[in-house]
Order: sequence, then C-alpha cells, then structure tokens
Amino acid sequence: MLEILQNSWVVNIGTGVISGLLVALLTRAAFSSKDDKELARAIESANREVLFAIRAEVSESNIPALEVVHALINATARKYKLETRLLLKPQQLSEELIKEVMDSSFISSKQKAEYCQALASLKASQETELDRKIQKENEKFVASVEYRERLIMVFSITLGMIAAFSTMFVLLRSTAPSGLFSKLLDSVFPMMMIFGVVVLFMNIVQVLMKARHKRLREEFGVPLPPEEGEK
Repeated sequence: MLEILQNSWVVNIGTGVISGLLVALLTRAAFSSKDDKELARAIESANREVLFAIRAEVSESNIPALEVVHALINATARKYKLETRLLLKPQQLSEELIKEVMDSSFISSKQKAEYCQALASLKASQETELDRKIQKENEKFVASVEYRERLIMVFSITLGMIAAFSTMFVLLRSTAPSGLFSKLLDSVFPMMMIFGVVVLFMNIVQVLMKARHKRLREEFGVPLPPEEGEK
C-alpha cells in the first residue's frame, strides 16, 4: 500500500482529481443562491405541514370547509414568513390528497371513492385571473432557479477540469526527468483518467439536479416539460 502511495503517477492523478473536484465544489458553493434555496425549502415545509393537517381530518372522514383551508394556508404562510401566494391552493391540495388516496393500498375501493368525492369539494372554487397570474410567477421563479443552477454547474465543472489538467501538467513537468519527450504518450493515459472522473462527476450532478428540479416543479404545481413528463 505504501509503495502505491509513493508512486509518482498515483500522486499526480490523485492530486489532479482532488484539486478539480475541490474547485468545482467551492465554485458551486460560492455562486449558489442561498436565498432561493432557503425559500424553496420553506415553501416545501409549509406545503407539507398544510397537507399533514388536512390529511389527518380526511382519515376521520371529516373534510374541512374551504374557508378553514384558506385560514390554514394563511396561518402556515405567516408561520414560515412566506407570502400566501407561494403556497399550494385548495385545488392543488385537493389534487395532492386525491393522489395519495388513490396510491394507497390500505384503503378499499369504496373508501377511496368516498374520500375522493369529499375532497372534490375543495376544488369547487373556479380559478381566477389572480390565480393564473400567481401560477405564472411561480413558473418563472422555478425556471430562473433551474437556469441559474445549470449555469453554476457548467461553470464549476469547467473550472474543475481546468484545475485538474493544470495540476496534472505542473506535477508531470516537475517530476519528469529531462529528455522525457519520448514518453509523452504515457502522460495521455492518466489525463484521460482525470477527464473520465470529471465527466462521471458531471453526470452525477446533472442527475441530482434533474431530480431536484422535478421535485421543485411538483411543489409549485408547475407542469413538467413534455420530454420529462413522458418519462
């Protein structure tokens, strides 16, 4: 094990990979918008709390009145210091609960029909022009978060790759004896390894971001793009 750690190629490759990943992570941390992340987290927690409160009543076959749901949404928004417009509307809450009822395997078909019919009462109010405007604003917010995070990801990974290749080049220059030009091809292999690791890391980050964006869209009630909705 000690001989492996003392090998110059292992040291060069490890240093290049680690430096590249550190630059990518530090760049992402420096440029990420903390406010947007905290806002999205607060909205998610508030919506979850409202759903839990209504779910408890649904389990006892007691659907709260529409005025009660509005009051619950307003109170929860004040608790998390959010604007009421950012939380799910009664119709969206009803849809979420109906989905939970239909997905449950512990409820009989008869009970599912009763629960869904009762929950439909929360969808009685028609969508107003203000609701459509709020939905449009939520869509713009989600799109801006997605766009900013994609830019941050590309920028951080690019810097990481530059740092990895630069570190690799400097270490090879400093450790290689003179007249080693004939072994130039040998240096291509470790560089390709670094490139492969960085590309793998980039793919992992992209998958995680897609999952986060999908969850964010679901929280705001923003429909998925056609290519994602078909998956």
